[in-house]
Amino acid sequence: MKRTELLVAGLTIAVILETSALAYPLLQSLSAKPEEHRVGNPENYAFNFRLFNKPISNNTDQEFSTVYNGSWIIVIRNSLAASGGGEQTEAEMAFAPDSPVEAKSIPTLIVQERADGLLRVEYFAQSWPNTYGLVLYNSTSPSWEDGANVTIQFVSLGPPSVIDPQIAPRSNGNLTMTIAGQVVLSNYPIAWASLAGVYLYGLPGSSFTGGNVTLVVQGETPG
Repeated sequence: MKRTELLVAGLTIAVILETSALAYPLLQSLSAKPEEHRVGNPENYAFNFRLFNKPISNNTDQEFSTVYNGSWIIVIRNSLAASGGGEQTEAEMAFAPDSPVEAKSIPTLIVQERADGLLRVEYFAQSWPNTYGLVLYNSTSPSWEDGANVTIQFVSLGPPSVIDPQIAPRSNGNLTMTIAGQVVLSNYPIAWASLAGVYLYGLPGSSFTGGNVTLVVQGETPG
C-alpha cells in the first residue's frame, strides 16, 4: 500500500514539475514589458511660396531622408501671404509613399489651403481611377491663417499596407488631426503604407507674394 502511495505521490510531483516547466515561458512572456518606442530625430523642411506657383509635376518634390513604415507625426506651419485672389490661390501638399509616379503613390493624404483661409484635408485609400478622395476636414474655422499649426499624427497598429492597392485594404492605424490647438479629427481608422515624401502643387499665376510652408516630420522607432 505504501509503495502505491509513494508511486502516486511521485507521479503527482512529476506532473507538477513538468506543467511548471511548460508554463514558465508563457508566464515570462506575459510578464515581459511591452516593446518601448522612441521618437526619431525631426526632419525640418521649408518650401518657399514660389514652389506653389508652377506647373504640375509627377516627380516627388521632396523625399524625406527616412521612410516611415510605422507611426509618424507631421507638423505644418503656414506663413504664405497673397495679394488677393482668394479662391484662385491654392497651396497643396500630398503626403505619400515612394513611387516612380505620383498617381501610384497611394494611399495619400492631401492638405490644401486657399488664401481666403479654407483648409481641406483629403484621404485616398486606393488606386486613383477606382476611388474618390474622402474629405477628412473642410472648413475655415479654425482658420489656418496667422501661422496656426496643423498637426497630423498616424498611430500604427499593424504592418504597412501595400502601395497603390486596387481595392482599399483594411485599416492598420488611426489618424488624429489638430488645427490651432483644437482636435478636429480623433483616432480615425485608415489604411496606410509608408510615408516617404511630399508633393507640392499650386496654381500657376497665383497671387502668393511671400512666406513659406514649413514641415517637421518625426517617426517612432523601436527602442
